[in-house]
Amino acid sequence: MDENAELAKQFLEDRGYSIKSYEGRNSYSFEKQDLLNKPHDMVWAVQPVKPDHYIGKEITQEIFIVKNHPLGKIYGPQIGFSSKVEVSVFIFNDEIIGGTSFPIGKGITGAPYSLDGLTAEEFLAEDYREWRAKWDEKYGD
Repeated sequence: MDENAELAKQFLEDRGYSIKSYEGRNSYSFEKQDLLNKPHDMVWAVQPVKPDHYIGKEITQEIFIVKNHPLGKIYGPQIGFSSKVEVSVFIFNDEIIGGTSFPIGKGITGAPYSLDGLTAEEFLAEDYREWRAKWDEKYGD
């Protein structure tokens, strides 16, 4: 693992997560018009930063499988849940700017959760439809 991966690993451990494995990295970029479409709108709904500064720029995603994540408790009883949670830490210019989490298992689909397992509505602390209307107004043409 390079410095970014080590930074992300330490960040997750500091949050109380146990690292089961390092899954590698992805490069992620988007344009303004992408923010109106899935998955970009759903990803940015659960970020602590606004996307404006990152439009057209490359964000590194360091990906881990972790234990002790809130989604493990939520999905624990669900048939098909593997008891694994994938966490993707977003890094830009050597700084952690956010990330996503998602439970791993057969038949599990849906929107990404925040790094700590919150849905968009929980993270935003407002009705998703109201947030989405403001989002569309801001990022639409």
